[in-house]
Amino acid sequence: MKTVLHLSALCALLLPLSACVLAAGAAIGAGAMYSMGEDSTELYLDAGLDDVFAAAQAEFRERGVMEELEAGDKEGYIKARVDTEDVEVFLTKLTESTTRMVVKARKWREMAPALEVAERVADRIAYRVNH
Repeated sequence: MKTVLHLSALCALLLPLSACVLAAGAAIGAGAMYSMGEDSTELYLDAGLDDVFAAAQAEFRERGVMEELEAGDKEGYIKARVDTEDVEVFLTKLTESTTRMVVKARKWREMAPALEVAERVADRIAYRVNH
């Protein structure tokens, strides 16, 4: 019920933004995921920054190659290569138990957007956090 209330509130806030498209992230209890443009997706997770950072690292260890890691108290960053796409994960601590995650993906060495890859990576990281 708590997730539904959060999702409803976020939907009301996002309605005026025509570039935002809700995705299926809420189905796994992650919060709300929406596209920020043609190469990025944003997701709010009910988990601390350290937990989300660890889940992202685990995902890239299994499915890609990490090229850069930065971890701080309030922000985190991971750059990785998944198949032929360049993926960047930006994490921001909002509260002790809420983290904002933005996943950006581009293919052909930054030449073209890869929104589907960004959404898939965000969904898999959220799944790891919640299971």
